[in-house]
Amino acid sequence: MRLEPGRGAQVSREKIKRVAVISHLYAHYREALFNEMIKNSPYRYEFLGCKNGFGTGIALLDHFPDNRFVKTKGWMLGPLFIQPAAITAALSSKYDTLILTGNMMWPTMWAAAIIGRVRGKRVLMWTHGWLREESGLKRRFRDIFYRLAHGLLLYNNRAKEIGIAHGFDPDRMYVIYNSLDADTQRSVRDSIDSERIETIRNEYFPGRAHYPVLATVTRLMPDKRIDMLINAAEILERNGFPVNILIVGSGPEEKNLRDQAESKGVAVHFSGAVYDEHTLGEVLMAADLTVMPGAIGLLVMHSMAYGTPVISHNNFDNQGPENEAIVEGITGGFFEEGSVESLAQAIEHWVSNPEKLTAGKAEAISMIDKFYNPQSQRNRIDFAVSGKPSIDNGSGL
Repeated sequence: MRLEPGRGAQVSREKIKRVAVISHLYAHYREALFNEMIKNSPYRYEFLGCKNGFGTGIALLDHFPDNRFVKTKGWMLGPLFIQPAAITAALSSKYDTLILTGNMMWPTMWAAAIIGRVRGKRVLMWTHGWLREESGLKRRFRDIFYRLAHGLLLYNNRAKEIGIAHGFDPDRMYVIYNSLDADTQRSVRDSIDSERIETIRNEYFPGRAHYPVLATVTRLMPDKRIDMLINAAEILERNGFPVNILIVGSGPEEKNLRDQAESKGVAVHFSGAVYDEHTLGEVLMAADLTVMPGAIGLLVMHSMAYGTPVISHNNFDNQGPENEAIVEGITGGFFEEGSVESLAQAIEHWVSNPEKLTAGKAEAISMIDKFYNPQSQRNRIDFAVSGKPSIDNGSGL
């Protein structure tokens, strides 16, 4: 896996004037990206979507600057989603480019892609792409859908590599990564000093603050396998590497995890759900490592923004695309999925080496500064909109 830095999209304002971004909803965590696209792009992006979470539990963005949001209607019918505005935008002469949600189960996205191309528009699809290798009808169906677009906006290089294996032109696949509000996180990070971190560690783990702290931030659900982290801590204790566990989040598994920690004598602090960015920054900076035994996604970026390396499992078919920011031995590490022993070894490899931890913190921040931030992501989206071929025919833009 290779990561390439973004390059400036040298484009003319006259080439493409308006871009319609069409989705069922707009998540609040992308506010910084959308503001970046609106304020600093040579193109005029307009966002078409519903004011409905459709039961996803995702916090929605409630404000777009400069009246760039167009409210649309949409209906979720099982796995299908009907959004007539996608077709309207494809038919309209108002937009030169369409950025469609790349969900092959949404009929109006098929129609919008076909109509957009017939109308001479540039059609892009914003999508996870291929999360894993597929076969049979599902693979054919997905590949046919993706071929309707002039280009794919992908979250990671692995999706691009799978697309190339499926015969897709690498010039048409743009890796744009993902991002949170990196500027705000940088400001929070700069406001938290070592004295405050020491205070937090002593508050959460009195008498044990000198031991490494392993943090996890998640909804406490069975599939996150936080029980594995507690079992791994028990193994580390036996091996002479005592650790503290800091669990941020709530959910149906909390009582079971509390009981498990008590029965095994593992030091665990439950902080409950935390949504305030400054508090999350303090929690993540107070940790030596972030550990997620189950699938990991945005937590990778959140943790690394505060200089905390990340450990998760190595089955990339069952991972979010953000796991690609974890570079073994540099910004974190991997363990054998489902193996408590392997998890304990991965943690021990880091906590037993203070110099590695120090270097890992700097590398984690560097990873966010290079790739996983709104400025870089907007630049990559602009580059795809420009119509230029993706750079390097493999990774990067």
